[in-house]
Amino acid sequence: MTRIIGDLITEHIDDTKYVRLTQPIRFVSRVLYEEGLPDEFEVSAGFIMDFESVPIVKGTSKRGGTAHDYLSRSDSVPLVTKAIAAAVYLEIMAYRDGLMDGGVFRRFDRWWRRWLKYGVVRVAPGYFHRHRVMATYEEIAGIS
Repeated sequence: MTRIIGDLITEHIDDTKYVRLTQPIRFVSRVLYEEGLPDEFEVSAGFIMDFESVPIVKGTSKRGGTAHDYLSRSDSVPLVTKAIAAAVYLEIMAYRDGLMDGGVFRRFDRWWRRWLKYGVVRVAPGYFHRHRVMATYEEIAGIS
């Protein structure tokens, strides 16, 4: 049931860690469905994000990071808890990892990275519901 509909197309914002989504991307989530929430959500063009912020393994699941960044905003649709946002992040990472080839060691490498990132976003303080979905770069970077 988990799906990603569309391509992840972004543009960098100057020389920063942030990117802007240039076309919408949709996600279908089993986790949301099981929570009784709408199972499909769209992240609109113009959305500003940093993909992933877990330092050791950042950037290994940009689609998962996109879904998580969106669901972590204060006005996402659906509006979810931090636990649900983290679970959807894990779900999207597992879905993407399942599409990749690799032997036992490569699958294990993806597994531990996925669970480490999930654990970090599940307990990390300070970011959840801090910004609106269409917050500006300046708001997100804290320079406004």
